[in-house]
Amino acid sequence: MPRRTSQRLTKTLIDNAANDSVVWDAEVPGFGLRVTPAGSRSFVFQFRSSRSEQGRLTIGRYPVMTVEQARKIARAYRVSVDQGGNPSRDRKGSREAVTLSELATHYCEVYGPQRGLKAQTISDARRLLDRYALPRFGRRKVIEITVGDIRCIHNDTREKVSRYQANKLRAVLSRMFTLAIQNEWRSDNPCRGVEKFQEDRRWNYLSPAQVTALLDACDSYRDQHAADGVRLLLFTGARLREVTKATWDQFDLDQGFWVKPSSHTKTKIVHRLPLAPATVEMLHRMRSERPDTPFLFPGRDGTKPRVDLKRPWQCILESADIGHHRRHDLRRTNASFMLSTGSDLMTVGKSLGHTQASTTLGYASLFLTVQKDGITRATELMRAGR
Repeated sequence: MPRRTSQRLTKTLIDNAANDSVVWDAEVPGFGLRVTPAGSRSFVFQFRSSRSEQGRLTIGRYPVMTVEQARKIARAYRVSVDQGGNPSRDRKGSREAVTLSELATHYCEVYGPQRGLKAQTISDARRLLDRYALPRFGRRKVIEITVGDIRCIHNDTREKVSRYQANKLRAVLSRMFTLAIQNEWRSDNPCRGVEKFQEDRRWNYLSPAQVTALLDACDSYRDQHAADGVRLLLFTGARLREVTKATWDQFDLDQGFWVKPSSHTKTKIVHRLPLAPATVEMLHRMRSERPDTPFLFPGRDGTKPRVDLKRPWQCILESADIGHHRRHDLRRTNASFMLSTGSDLMTVGKSLGHTQASTTLGYASLFLTVQKDGITRATELMRAGR
């Protein structure tokens, strides 16, 4: 049996190591030098993972490979093992391993649709990957991507765009590597070694004066059908896709309810939303104007719902002259009005379709900066249909 010792490997120690021995490095656990009875010297890495998997790899032969080069590789193996990986299995499949670009295609075109991910979610993921990850690392094998590579992508995206987009990209990559683990293309997730950037909670709502200006701009907009979409977003606090995909059979205008099917909601749960009288009145008008279509907002040929309200929103926003706002800000505005008039968190959460009380609590915490009197006046405008 080879004799076993442990001390920091150096060139001098390697040159003087006895035949038929193993010298373990004191700096990187599992890294060592094996000397055969004939005197041949090779760097090795021995490990036992958290899953009780174990193995030994030959890193390279000395002196073709220096101890510094071998230690760097061993340290990467050590990180992989500490994160639950198996470097022996990873290296075994390296020749047949998929690239990051292939993994992205599988995630967006196969996994996403099979798991029922929304088309917009998949589209956003593909956009982030194509812009910031694949141009640089698309040809790299999945098992070769390191924590440092992910950190590089993460930092670059923050510098080029924002910390929010950088964190979204990290989340997409993390889900992709989880998929890679499930398919045994890799045994660990390098994204776990990269922390998210701190994000400031964004709470942007419309003031009473802005609500008035927005509704005036809706009144003067040439496409009143699209303007109704903006009004419905504001009056109900619904999400954009819930509005654009809405069909008349979801509404009970006599009782004043909108029952959103689980296939249309973010939470995948049926959501029963009570409607204000002014909203019901608006919906009655819309129904009388378009009696021959099942959709509240049909597309050009009437056989499918309208895809988006992006262009009308930009035109109305510009006409209102109230600065930059996202359509989702209408949802926050609706929540602000409810909170300002004394609605409790449970009522607000049910109205917005939240499944977690913590989500609604976050709205309430950020709402502390809202001027209550002003919001109340804006609420009266909304209730009056203005």
